Amino acid sequence: MGLDQSGPSLGFGEFLGIGTYNLVCVLAGMGAGWWADEVTGLVPVLTLAGLAAGVVLGVVGTWLRIRPLLSRPTGGATQGPH
Repeated sequence: MGLDQSGPSLGFGEFLGIGTYNLVCVLAGMGAGWWADEVTGLVPVLTLAGLAAGVVLGVVGTWLRIRPLLSRPTGGATQGPH
């Protein structure tokens, strides 16, 4: 009747780490793009490209972190001690 809490899970620290990773990716991508815009004069093209790259890196990194949690077996009877 209760929820099965066995298997891997994310705690507060892991969520904080994922959020921080995403923030760093987006800010670093935007910062690199902004710097490249200043050097080349292509404002705002490279800033937007850097932002997009940061978002993509953040999504990929988050996916790699949570993918093991999504592959848990589902359904059926719960396994007891053998």
